[in-house]
Amino acid sequence: MLVICSAACGNPRTNPPPENALDSNETTGPVERPAVSLRPGHSVGDKFRTTRALRVEELTETERYFTESEEVTLTEVLRVDDTGRLLGVRRAWELSVTRLVKGYGRGEEARGELDGCTLELTRRNNGVEAKVLAGNPGIRGANFLIEGFDTGLLPLDPVREGEFWVLEGGRLGGLNSFIEAMQFEIEKNKLTCQAVEISPSAARISMEWHITGKWQGAVAVLAFDGEFRFDRKSRMVTGLKLSGGRQGQRGAKQQIEIEVTRRSVQGWLDLDR
Repeated sequence: MLVICSAACGNPRTNPPPENALDSNETTGPVERPAVSLRPGHSVGDKFRTTRALRVEELTETERYFTESEEVTLTEVLRVDDTGRLLGVRRAWELSVTRLVKGYGRGEEARGELDGCTLELTRRNNGVEAKVLAGNPGIRGANFLIEGFDTGLLPLDPVREGEFWVLEGGRLGGLNSFIEAMQFEIEKNKLTCQAVEISPSAARISMEWHITGKWQGAVAVLAFDGEFRFDRKSRMVTGLKLSGGRQGQRGAKQQIEIEVTRRSVQGWLDLDR
């Protein structure tokens, strides 16, 4: 359920106006900026590359453990509805790797099951259907998202600079996937977003995210803060960063960072690397 809380967006004049600027019975007040739509949208044939990274660092009294999961995908839009919502895509996993480091050495590297694979994802009434186009991944029971990490992040209604909206539960499917990848069992979560800055080209949105659940069999609370950027021209989220970790923790100290970048590309050979 999406809730939008309005905040005052204009500021009253702090200096007196010039003499004779207004008649004695005229008044002036805050100038309210117009609300703008931040709804995502795509067109058939659009292509974009997304890089997702999840970094977890744990420090004990004697050792450091660092885990980094990185995924790079190239998505081509095959079908959309009248609003530009994605209905079908072809997605290639150019990289899916997890690096495990003990101490500060090079550590070990393991490839993910989707590394080098290509799938066609189609939205159905009961979820997302996946068809393997290249590779041999085990996808039975997998829960794929067509939109990806930013599923449900943006408000359904137009907003003004300074306004808030709150997201809970299943609306956060894209972000939840990062936490679930850590084997964290989510029981309750709440994300508060605020439109900090809106310009003709982009919107910058702050985030505060609180999660309760179980990790390694014990009750745990995670808290994050950060922001994401919505490009108004391409109508998509182009960057997101969250930092945080366990709250009230005992024993090992844990720091978690989630970072995502996305950009439009011209073709499959338009590489970042």
